[in-house]
Amino acid sequence: MPARQDGVVRRALRRFTLGSGPLKRGSDRLQLVARLVVVLSVLLAPIVAVATAGAVTTHLQAVADDQAAERSHVRAVLLEDAAEPSRGPDYTEVSTLTVPVRAGWPVPGGGSQEGLVMARAGTPAGSPVPVWVDRTGALVPPPLDPAGIPRSAVAVGALPLIGLPVVTWLLYALCCFVLDTYRDRRWGRDWAAVEPVWNTRLS
Repeated sequence: MPARQDGVVRRALRRFTLGSGPLKRGSDRLQLVARLVVVLSVLLAPIVAVATAGAVTTHLQAVADDQAAERSHVRAVLLEDAAEPSRGPDYTEVSTLTVPVRAGWPVPGGGSQEGLVMARAGTPAGSPVPVWVDRTGALVPPPLDPAGIPRSAVAVGALPLIGLPVVTWLLYALCCFVLDTYRDRRWGRDWAAVEPVWNTRLS
């Protein structure tokens, strides 16, 4: 049984390496190198994926920390009523649920500022609306949520995990196509040179 398994392994290895000996062509050696690159990409893909996910986590965490330090959550007060949603002929709403409304909000360090904020349609003047501002008091998006960082890191890490072997395999397939085309053309040239000699000997 061990001898039989050893024979199977030898045949599989020989098939993978495209044989050996003086009959092995340069194109065969090049294809073997391409096969080794494919195997290497499969082995390295998990390592690259973990490293990528770690780098993305570190970067996004730093971004989240910076944004949390620079942005403040304040309450803006509407200075006017939010417009009611427009309705179509069948009395269905055709506008969005939120509309821009003029409001005022406190600025970090003192003072206040006015501008347009998004509020639910129909909200009366004087109603508070939560907004995010930077150190100058300008409206900004909410800071990056740290809870979503792991999901983002996993999603980005999956790209090299799947993409690296797939891209390498596609390049290997292209390499095989080019090598097979080269072999066919070379075989045709060699046969064109040998065919007259064979015909002469057979006639």
